[in-house]
Amino acid sequence: MSPTKKCSGCLGNIKGGDYLQCPFCEQFFDVDCANVPVKRFRAMTNDHKCAWKCPDCAMKRKKTGDNSNTPVRQSSIIHGSARGSFVEMDDSANVTQRNKSQESKQSKKGVVIGDMAEERLRSIVKQEHSHSRKTVVDFHDSLTYFNDCFENLKKDNEKSNTTMKKLESDNNELRGTQTSRESNVEINGVPEKKSENLVNVFLRMTQSINYSISSEDVLHVTRVAKLNRDNNRPRSIIAKLRSPRQRDALLAAVTSFNRKNPKNKLNSTHLGHEGLSTPIFIAEHITPTNKSLHAAARLKSRDLSYKFVWVRNGRVYVRKDEFSQAIQIKNIDSLKHME
Repeated sequence: MSPTKKCSGCLGNIKGGDYLQCPFCEQFFDVDCANVPVKRFRAMTNDHKCAWKCPDCAMKRKKTGDNSNTPVRQSSIIHGSARGSFVEMDDSANVTQRNKSQESKQSKKGVVIGDMAEERLRSIVKQEHSHSRKTVVDFHDSLTYFNDCFENLKKDNEKSNTTMKKLESDNNELRGTQTSRESNVEINGVPEKKSENLVNVFLRMTQSINYSISSEDVLHVTRVAKLNRDNNRPRSIIAKLRSPRQRDALLAAVTSFNRKNPKNKLNSTHLGHEGLSTPIFIAEHITPTNKSLHAAARLKSRDLSYKFVWVRNGRVYVRKDEFSQAIQIKNIDSLKHME
């Protein structure tokens, strides 16, 4: 534990570290007796504290005037620790010598330090404000970007929904069209006559291939207009039967007849027409789109030596030979799967 220091001015114990020591006489003085304000004492550096001189040591010449009301003057007797005696001092010896220029410099230095601290604080606040502003701008830009992306996705989604609805509508329409044709057969190659009875023509054809059907099962028979008026082939005949089962049975009977009579397949002579024999073809009544697809599949099959091309329930199929797997031709791109 360090020994207690005594103030050479008031002879009291010095508490804490608020004191100064003269480097010449090595005596201690508290800040009151040293006549140094506490705020100034706090601002003093170690060098300033070490350079401080007590009034006796700092006094170089005798000053005039009354300067007796000082903490140091309160004790008119200074005990000499080394001499063991005391000496009564003259009033002029206790006059405090203030260094005006040094105090002014320290005051100016404090003002400069305060201005520097204030300027530094302003700079920090300005930097933080600039950073915050940049952060807000970046956030606004990001929010704008994501909003634009959302709007684009929303538009794309609306377009997709519109396209899907249209495709669904077209699909339902095609299904409805195909459903209305599911009991129909299309007959091509029958020569036209002005006074023809198409129901009788149809019944005579079914009799020639040994397929039994009554007139009540034939709901409607008519010829349809040509897609190409320059075509010299006779118009197609559409016959509507009572059920898809009857249609499939008729098609199977035609296939069986042609297999049994490879040299005399169904033709115009079987219907009682005289003159040049023309082949007659019976198939499902399919939509114009599937009809074009069927024609394209026949051409491609001919080029690639496919043996079988047929239509079943409105769908087009091809097969290369008896040992190959059937391929459904859904669209033109499906023809690429044929090798």
